[in-house]
Amino acid sequence: MVGLVPYASLNSDSPLSEAITATPYGRWLSILMNLGGIAGLTTVGMTLVLSQTRFFYAMAHDGLLPHIFAKLHRKTNTPWISTLICGIFCALFSGFCPVDILGETTSISALIIYIFAHVSVVV
Repeated sequence: MVGLVPYASLNSDSPLSEAITATPYGRWLSILMNLGGIAGLTTVGMTLVLSQTRFFYAMAHDGLLPHIFAKLHRKTNTPWISTLICGIFCALFSGFCPVDILGETTSISALIIYIFAHVSVVV
């Protein structure tokens, strides 16, 4: 990226987008890269919400959380109350937090989940 633009112009929230704008493909490729970043952040967030509901279900099934988190829906056979609680919490959190804090939070939470999953496999 430093070869495309001076390094001082890379001090922004989206340095890859700034560097791509300097190329002949400029505007449309920059928009495509930004949309890809938004899609990636969204899918990671949705995956974390779905995995969190399964963790709550397993913990409630083992007696570590209230039994309401282990209640399954009649038709879909999924833990619907924990999905609702996690979805509302994540919607409120993402509605009030800036995108940079949201991105850092999803990255750290994915790292922590993977660490605990791997440690639990060893144990």
